Amino acid sequence: MPAGRWRRARPWSVLVGAALMAGVVSTPAFGVEDDPVPLAPRITSNGPYTECTANDCVGQGEPGLAGMFTFRPNVADIDAETGSTDVTGYRVRLQSEFGATEVSGAEPAPYAVVPNVDGPQVLEVQAKDWGGRWGTPAYFAFKVKPASGAVGQWQFADRPTDPAVTTTKDSATEGTERHDATLKGGATWSDRARRGRGDYSLSLNSTNPDKGKAYAATAEPPVDTKGSFTVSAWAYLADTRSDQVVLSAPGAREAAFNLRYSAEHKKWAFGRGAQDADGTADIVSYGDAANPPGGVWTHLAGVFDTKRDTDKTNDTVQLFVNGRPQGQPVNLSAQAAAYEPWSSAKGLQIGRTRADGRYQGYFHGYVDEVAVWQRALRPVDVREVSQLETEGGPATALVADWNAGPAVGSEIKDVSGYGRPALALSAAGAQLRADEAGQSMLALDGVQGYAAAAGPAVDETGSFTVSARVRVDSAEWAAKPIGYRGIVAGQKLEGESSWALVLTKFDTDVSAWSFVRTAVDAAGNVTERVEVQADDVMGDFDTPIDLTGIFDAAATTPGDPDASGRLRLFIGSTQQVTSPHAGLTSQAQGTGELAVGRGVDGGTLAHYIPGSLDRLRIWSGALSADGLATELP
Repeated sequence: MPAGRWRRARPWSVLVGAALMAGVVSTPAFGVEDDPVPLAPRITSNGPYTECTANDCVGQGEPGLAGMFTFRPNVADIDAETGSTDVTGYRVRLQSEFGATEVSGAEPAPYAVVPNVDGPQVLEVQAKDWGGRWGTPAYFAFKVKPASGAVGQWQFADRPTDPAVTTTKDSATEGTERHDATLKGGATWSDRARRGRGDYSLSLNSTNPDKGKAYAATAEPPVDTKGSFTVSAWAYLADTRSDQVVLSAPGAREAAFNLRYSAEHKKWAFGRGAQDADGTADIVSYGDAANPPGGVWTHLAGVFDTKRDTDKTNDTVQLFVNGRPQGQPVNLSAQAAAYEPWSSAKGLQIGRTRADGRYQGYFHGYVDEVAVWQRALRPVDVREVSQLETEGGPATALVADWNAGPAVGSEIKDVSGYGRPALALSAAGAQLRADEAGQSMLALDGVQGYAAAAGPAVDETGSFTVSARVRVDSAEWAAKPIGYRGIVAGQKLEGESSWALVLTKFDTDVSAWSFVRTAVDAAGNVTERVEVQADDVMGDFDTPIDLTGIFDAAATTPGDPDASGRLRLFIGSTQQVTSPHAGLTSQAQGTGELAVGRGVDGGTLAHYIPGSLDRLRIWSGALSADGLATELP
């Protein structure tokens, strides 16, 4: 029986067995006619969220900001004489979230509820009695304000027609102060931009890395670096011989933060100086992967989090690369006892930093889509920013385009404007021939013919799209053995392909397309492999088809929002049915040969495919279905 007094009188009936009545020794049996389940508990907000009324529902807080709530039994469930209750805990859930949590005790300490989205929210709480039964739910309606936006944003899309104009606008809308940036030291605009055609980026002397001291800067600081803040940018790294600073906030002697490439560690890095003094410690969050590729667009973000208090011992910094957190947040006080949060009094520097009282670390390459927030963005927020969403879906940039149509001789040049190496045709088995329209196509014998260039063309830890226009020779393919895998295009990664467009022969008359991604460890052993296969068998032999593989690095797996990365396959403009779990959660970045007509699979460099190839294109970013449709012939 439960200890304490019950909240209502409960009739117990003792059923006395016939054997006991007859004087036979027996253990009596007890039956319990239980009382009603607990009534709706009381919910009290301790801030910052307030309860909505019929005529008033004011937004408070923001997504990710915890609200503190107190739960107590319904007054009717408390014994008026003793104050006791048989309520033993509560079940708590936000109706906008999956799942619920349990809280023990009739009068638990204030409980933190974290809304992850803005707008109206409903908190649902049920009390549990000593018998484990859940009672009538209580509801607490409140509203979450949208999170504050970027306080500074420089998109560099406003390239002036007058060469004398050297200012780019701060296009942020949060707050009333704007901080336009001035281009200096030879900095200019470039049409190699992350949003693709018609867009522009900041060019920082990528053609002359030995002499370049180009940068852009605001006159005043757009964020207070003593409080929580986030900075982000797209960077196109052209030089890895020395430190390359993308963004910084200088003081008199040092920088309050640096978002940069570290030549010493060969990694991306985000950190801040412990103090504004010469020789101060630089506390850094480094990228997980060494030797990030140059000549590709990479999204970088740095988050400084004070935890919304004045206790410097819990301040942290963390780097994000292509929307993914790198390691764990780095505690600043634990790394440097002299650490003090301090405010930069100078303007934001794009492309350089300040150390020991002088400017240095000039960036060589391109920078685009710079933004700063006066708050610590959550991982989900950073991932969303890295998608670079537009009205038509994620923005993409065509960064490689090998078109055989105008090609002559023994190579196919890149016509994307990014100056990629040409695809060099193999000495045997590959040649340029005229198609039906008189345009060149790359003919492949399926035995030793291919074309290759030095890769990669894209940062494969982020979102990208690859599309090939190919014909498969039916007679030559029929001669291939069952189980044969022919690779149309792929990027080498040790003894595998980081990505590949593949045709597999499952039976004599059964072949199917697939898009494959593979991750390996430091020893080259496969750690993860994901393959998205076409819905139907291959039937379009001897005719051109457009085969497209898309890796969406920001897409999450159902039930596991921390596991991001999804593969999609299109044949023509038709998306093939994809398993919701067709995701590559490991980071995989290929290096070396980028080839058409052959590739690496299972440790073997071969997998020649017979037929011809008209074109291979690669985009930074995940094309939407509508976006792909506009790119196809």
